[in-house]
Amino acid sequence: MKIAFVIHDFDQTFGQGRYGVELARQLGSRCEFVVYSNTFSAPDLPHIRWVKVPAWRLNVITTVSTFLVAAEWLMRRDRPDVIHAQGLTCWQADVITGHICNSARSRSLARAQRRARWFIQLVTPFERRFYQQRRAKHLIAISRTLAEEIQTEYGWKRDVTVLHHGTNTVQFRPAMDPAATAGYRRHFKLPADRWIWLFIGEAVKGLGPVIDQLPHFPNAHLLAITRSAPERYQSQARQLGVLDRITFWGYEPHPELAYRASDVFVYPSDYDPFGMVASEAMASGLAVILGQNIGAAEMVHPGENGLLCIPGDAASLRGQLERLANDPAEARRLGEAARLAILETSWEHNAEAVFRIYQQLTARRSHPRDPTRT
Repeated sequence: MKIAFVIHDFDQTFGQGRYGVELARQLGSRCEFVVYSNTFSAPDLPHIRWVKVPAWRLNVITTVSTFLVAAEWLMRRDRPDVIHAQGLTCWQADVITGHICNSARSRSLARAQRRARWFIQLVTPFERRFYQQRRAKHLIAISRTLAEEIQTEYGWKRDVTVLHHGTNTVQFRPAMDPAATAGYRRHFKLPADRWIWLFIGEAVKGLGPVIDQLPHFPNAHLLAITRSAPERYQSQARQLGVLDRITFWGYEPHPELAYRASDVFVYPSDYDPFGMVASEAMASGLAVILGQNIGAAEMVHPGENGLLCIPGDAASLRGQLERLANDPAEARRLGEAARLAILETSWEHNAEAVFRIYQQLTARRSHPRDPTRT
């Protein structure tokens, strides 16, 4: 079985790319797994074949549009058995993994930068048409929330499988002891005697509201790991008088170290189809406070293995932080329960479910009465 796995960038340093790399790692020995992408960064997967898809990467719109044309030509030339598209990547998909719904996302970016709103307005019609293509027969959604958004916003009426992202629970695990934690804090230049909050991800996914809470918790120090430009948030912290209690850290190739250096993971995002950083924090044994609407929140039983807050409601976020500040034992209990919950998920389970979908699609396409066979 020859699988065409179509993705803009095959790179494990970000969520969608990591999904692709982990699937390839699990399935590469079970089928001919060919990656069609513009960039390929997986030196530890020598058995995976790569086909470069050219794209004009002047901006996001030119990237998407030129990639679509090139991928279409390559699919017709190579004739794979199953085409697995990662979102808006090709017009001839058999199965689609939905990673985002830009039509739904637009509502959470009402106050975002004009450039982000402009992109969403342009890309949403393409995305709507993409989910209405005739050939695609199966949607893999990374959360129930995203599945419902794609069905509601884009009219998807075919098969759906919800598969939460897996987690590497060997890489993402708690620190072994207090001495190890102290070492990780030295790595990030964090104070040894403070309550360490951790935020990882795009700053628009809740960094501002987290900074707003620092004046209410004098013993807290925030480690903010983000590729986003920090100037706006540094100015916010300066105005609040808490700039010296934030460590702004750019790209970190070993995020597992940041989880082990921290006491609580705070991610009050109002939109994230999943939020892999949340499941990684849980696997690392941290108490987590998540925005209640994100996909990873579906894995949290409030008060049992994590806490949820109402995005945009400062009192809600503050109340959950106060709960942990007043009861460190509960924070430890929540973190231990969070890891146990994540141990039940794995990339192996995820890949097995995807492989079964491939088998179902090839069986369906071999039926002589299947009108979608081209």
